[in-house]
Amino acid sequence: MSDPQFSRPKARPPDPDGSGGCPTEPHEQATDALWQYLRRIESGLDHIDSRIDRLYIALGGGTVLLAAIGLGSAFIVRGG
Repeated sequence: MSDPQFSRPKARPPDPDGSGGCPTEPHEQATDALWQYLRRIESGLDHIDSRIDRLYIALGGGTVLLAAIGLGSAFIVRGG
């Protein structure tokens, strides 16, 4: 799973006159919390993706093993 690249604006909008920076601080905290939440979701999805990959490998190996057993038993039955 490829990592999405989110562009985050580097420049902050100018403060409204007389605000003293107060309105942008809660907004910035909420934005940071949202980005942290999205990172946690992405990490969880990566974890699930790695487990699915291992499952496919295990299923493929099991299929090959069953095919080899079937082929071997066919030779034994035909030869006996």
